[in-house]
Order: sequence, then structure tokens, then C-alpha cells
Amino acid sequence: MKKAVSTLIISLLVISLVACGGTQTSSDDNGISPEGKGITRLLLGTSSVGGTYYALGGGWAGIMNDKMSGIDISVEVTGGPTTNIQLIEDKQMELGLATTWLAGEGFNGEGWSENQKYDSIRALFPVYKSILYAYSLEGKGIDAIGDFNEKNVSVGAPGATSDAAGRAVLEILEIDAKKIDSLPTNTAINGIKDGIVDGGFLVSGVPAPALLDLETTHQIKHLGLTQEEINKILNSYPYWAQDIIKKGTYKDLNEDINVISFWNIAIGDKELSEDLVYDIVKTTFENYDALVAVDPSAADCIPDNIKYSSIPLHKGAIRYYEEIGIEIPSNLLPPEAK
Repeated sequence: MKKAVSTLIISLLVISLVACGGTQTSSDDNGISPEGKGITRLLLGTSSVGGTYYALGGGWAGIMNDKMSGIDISVEVTGGPTTNIQLIEDKQMELGLATTWLAGEGFNGEGWSENQKYDSIRALFPVYKSILYAYSLEGKGIDAIGDFNEKNVSVGAPGATSDAAGRAVLEILEIDAKKIDSLPTNTAINGIKDGIVDGGFLVSGVPAPALLDLETTHQIKHLGLTQEEINKILNSYPYWAQDIIKKGTYKDLNEDINVISFWNIAIGDKELSEDLVYDIVKTTFENYDALVAVDPSAADCIPDNIKYSSIPLHKGAIRYYEEIGIEIPSNLLPPEAK
């Protein structure tokens, strides 16, 4: 049943992409223009409006379009990592953003992918480390994540990391929410403001644009995890990691809190040409300052952090990293490079 629903969602997205023109101008059957035959048009999958992927992805695409000749990267609003992975596998998209968690499970046919391997994806470059936020508002009577019991909770848009992670945390910690809604970031924040939603989960960078917006009008209650809760979560999800949000990061955060974190990577179709990916990766790092100006969380976008990838690298990316002296771990070498 889950596979059927996923297929239906992808089909609807594909129809939407085709209606918008897709990536078909001056291109081959994969939407990738052969060298010397006009502009290479690529589609980048991000997330829902208001999420870090959407803001950072749009800024990155603008930088690439400005700094690289013969390339046109368009940004598509999607459900997030799992949708991006599926669309790349189905050749409806060439580029995307994903967490190492969901990319690793998809590539290996684990977890959400239900034994189907999405092995067309390749890692290009690290983007940033994101946090799994749990939050509510002061005055709601919610002081810890366990207080989500019998409350209306938003977990994130279908296919987003926050949706999958939020539901997983509720299940692992045996929290019985009254209602769980899969709402896009902006809709969830508006629901919190209007009192329709009691609390929620959000996977975003540090700081999270949506929470910065919320704290301008409301007093946020940031919910940390106990060490016991973190140990229980990490035992079930080895691709996740423990982290902290430091006090002062947000206006109403007066102490360090323990949280879960994920690394995010840019991914691409393994069929993209080696030269094209080499140029994209090289141009990305050469414009680091411009990328950080788009979103401060991109400060993590440095070559050495590619070691946190959970999937093999594209051959073009490997060429760049080796050129600047980075040794590629054997587990990140793709089958075609071995």
C-alpha cells in the first residue's frame, strides 16, 4: 500500500514537472544536454516553502547559474529528501538535497525504501548539518517531548526528513499524540500561531529560518531530549547523531539542550557527465562566501565534510576531491569507480 501511494505521488509530481516544461530544452533523453548542444538544463529538488532546503537550494542554484556558463538549474518545491531520491531514480530530476540518513537507507534498500534500492543517486558535496527540533509555545503546558501525549503535533510535509524523523521519535519514545499532521513548514508554523497545532518537529539548519520567524511574534518553548531518550533513539537509527543547540541561539533558549542531528548532502544522478559534476562541485566550493551569505548554515559546506556522506560519490566529485588532496574512503567509491 505504501509503495502504491508513493508511486501515485511521484506520478502526480512528474505530470506537474512535464506541464512546467521539465528539463527538455536542448537535451537528450535524460534531460541532460550533450556537450556543445546548447544549455544544460537541470532540475533541483528541494523541500516545502519555508524550509532550509528551499531557501538554500534556490540560492545555490542562482549562484551556479550566474557563475557557470551553459547551465540552467531550476528549483522545484518537493516533499523533501525521499521525494528527491525517488524522482532522481525515475529520471524526472537530476539534482536534489537529502539527509545522509534517508539517502543511506534509500541507496541500501533499508527503512523507508522498503527493500527497494535507489542506487542511481550519488553524493556531490556536503551542504550543512541540520537539527531535529521539537518545539511548542510557552503557556501550552508542554515542557518536555513526552508532553506531546494527547496533543496535536505537526511532523512535517510528506517525504520530508522531519516527517519521517518526527514519527520515528514518537514511536520509539512511545508518545501517543492525539493527532499527527504532516504539514509543510509554513503551514505548521501558522498552525502553531493560530493554536491549531500544539507542537511540532522541524529538521532545519542552525538557526532555522522558520523558528526565527516564529520567535518574532511568539515565545517558543524549545524541547530538548534526555540522554536516556537519545540513547534509545540512536539504538534504532544508527545514521542519526547526538548534538546540542547552544543557549542564546534563539531568543528564548536559555540553556544548552540535547538534540538529534543529521548531515545533509547534495545528490545527483549517476548518469550526469563526469565533467559537468566536476565543474558544479568546483564552482560550489569556489563560491563558499556567496553560499554562506544565502544561509549561514552553509558554513559547513567545506570539502572535508564529504566524509560524512552515507552513499557513494559521483565520479566527477571524486575527481575534484582527489585533485585537492582529499582521500576518499573506500565505502564512498561507487561501483563504476572501483
